[in-house]
Amino acid sequence: MKTQIFKLVALTLFALGVTLSSAAASANDDYLVISAGAYHFEHFDERNAFTPGLGWEYSPSAKIGWHAGTLSDSFGYQAVYGGINYATRPTFYGKVRFLVGASVVHKQYKKNAEPETKILPIPAMEIRMSKRSVLNISGSPQVDIGDHRNNAVLFFQFKLNIR
Repeated sequence: MKTQIFKLVALTLFALGVTLSSAAASANDDYLVISAGAYHFEHFDERNAFTPGLGWEYSPSAKIGWHAGTLSDSFGYQAVYGGINYATRPTFYGKVRFLVGASVVHKQYKKNAEPETKILPIPAMEIRMSKRSVLNISGSPQVDIGDHRNNAVLFFQFKLNIR
């Protein structure tokens, strides 16, 4: 039930965001997000490196934006996510931006475990590859707190401005 509610909320945010951001956004603020892969620093052989997925992101520079989508997680579960982000102004000759944010993510966090919904911080770096394409590198460090253990990982996404 929780998964269905989350999917409905994510799809609603996606639909509203596309509609609202289309009217008010500049052409470089909206992206089709294609999830491509993940690199796990430990237990890489037990996880999928190819994590295909699709999403949409509205990330204006120096303003609050949002993101939503779905992807196959490291264990093959069809994960869904949605959240907010803040993107810096481009630096290094307009080629690099940094994003920080938070996402509600419903995925399988451990091998052979049930999927869970968690709020996760999302730090990212974008590298502009062309006028309409961006490579997004995000991830999380290894975290060991109480009973929670998180493997360090880097996620790679290709973002395409389709306007």
